[in-house]
Amino acid sequence: MSILSRLFGSNNPKPPQDETQAILGRHLDGDFIVFPMAELKQTKTSVDAIGRKHGVKYPSEYSAHICGRFPGIYVEVKEEYWARPKLYDVGPFWTFLYALHTYTPAKESEPWMQLDNAAELFQKETGHCAAPVLKVVGNADVYCVDKDGQLVQFIHETNELEAVQLTFWQLFEREVTELRTRKDRKKSGA
Repeated sequence: MSILSRLFGSNNPKPPQDETQAILGRHLDGDFIVFPMAELKQTKTSVDAIGRKHGVKYPSEYSAHICGRFPGIYVEVKEEYWARPKLYDVGPFWTFLYALHTYTPAKESEPWMQLDNAAELFQKETGHCAAPVLKVVGNADVYCVDKDGQLVQFIHETNELEAVQLTFWQLFEREVTELRTRKDRKKSGA
């Protein structure tokens, strides 16, 4: 580190740290299954390359998440506490939302898990220059990033993108908290 950097601080801010595990630790209990979407750690270089390919910019917090301990993550309530909906089941909307996941840049993962595939399919189907980053299973309104690196939510009924006024960590924590709340409600028989 140069003497000027030590005296006046660096112009290069420290990259965001991965907060995934801390968020999960605050909200999840033994009623959940959590697993990474890939076996190997990923690099910011590969995330940035996928962003350039699809004309979007992944926020540094999202890159910290998918390049951290969990290269993409899947979180679900154990089936013993929340039976999976069956074809033609009817019920309140929230009762179908038993899991959430992010995506991985890892090419060896299943196609539905891959950041690249999700971006390509989303853009082809919607015509929007955006790419999915977080999905609540059972909800067609997926969270995405746009060309400026802003979080947006795709509203499937109107084919529109709505700004999400949260950072990735705030969004991830909100969705994990809501999943926990739904699980507690389901488990209590509500």
